[in-house]
Amino acid sequence: MTTVMVGLENLVYADLTENGKEFSYGEVKPFAPACAAKVDTATDSTPVYADNGPIIVISSTGETKVTIETTEIPQDVLAHITGQKIVDGVIVWRQDAIPPYIALGFTGTKDDGNVRHVWLTKGRFSIPSIDWKTKEEKPEAQKESIEGTFVQRSDKVFKITGDSSVQGYEKYRNTFFDEVFDISKLDSSSTVTTSKTTTTKTSTSGGAA
Repeated sequence: MTTVMVGLENLVYADLTENGKEFSYGEVKPFAPACAAKVDTATDSTPVYADNGPIIVISSTGETKVTIETTEIPQDVLAHITGQKIVDGVIVWRQDAIPPYIALGFTGTKDDGNVRHVWLTKGRFSIPSIDWKTKEEKPEAQKESIEGTFVQRSDKVFKITGDSSVQGYEKYRNTFFDEVFDISKLDSSSTVTTSKTTTTKTSTSGGAA
């Protein structure tokens, strides 16, 4: 049975600290109300030719571009993720500010009630763009959009996803966002990927995070 994403919620973040190959995360905090999220990971595939034809493909994965649309980013969150300082509600924007590395998490909801949980493990956000428009007889909501670039952390992991339609995920569903998911919890010997929504042994639920 095929399912589709129908919603987005629970946009959160956590500070990342890296020291060589070691890393740790801070407390998971709310980011902003989620209206839309676009996640685009750059990939490149180059065929190698021999004997008058392609024989192998060399592939690589690059950075992940994220665009978040929201009603409003709280000013304390905005100041923090852009490396600025806020004092008594005032942000003095500096061009030499250095944004911190953070992890970004969110939940995609499916039409069958299942969810897709996502963590992007390491990235920085730029200053958001805001549309300003005068108020007319029929008010029009004006949203904020912010872009970020995410990369792999020191252990080469750039994204972690969990899907409640897959057997075995139940034990992680309610705690996935208590912290940035610790992959050491996973049993490397487990290979069970059967979808709870399938009606045959070979069908899988579609949709990429």
